Amino acid sequence: MTETELTTLLRENADFSRVSDAALAALIQSGERRATDTGEELIRQGESGQRIWVLIAGELEALVDNEIVNRLATAGEVVGQISAVSFTPATATVRMAGPGECLAVSHGALHAVMEKHPDLAE
Repeated sequence: MTETELTTLLRENADFSRVSDAALAALIQSGERRATDTGEELIRQGESGQRIWVLIAGELEALVDNEIVNRLATAGEVVGQISAVSFTPATATVRMAGPGECLAVSHGALHAVMEKHPDLAE
């Protein structure tokens, strides 16, 4: 998936619908694309957010107290943004339901991009 395709995916997400193309490009460039395995935990309930995750391919499961409460399978879904922005404990565990691919943006990289692109911070 190209940067342009990732930008389009993010633009379709309500969290990023008003963000400039330049800010989205900077966010994507600051991240790391990662192949993910079945059962891989991206976020752990109770831990402070280390990164945001953008689903590129596959399916995510959200669990609260080890009970599945939601499944996300739409490319462009973003998880971990509240915890990563505010560095607060995650309210759910998010893991891969099968193999997939995600874009991971670290807490530090996210904040660096938000400093340069205030529209992203909004």
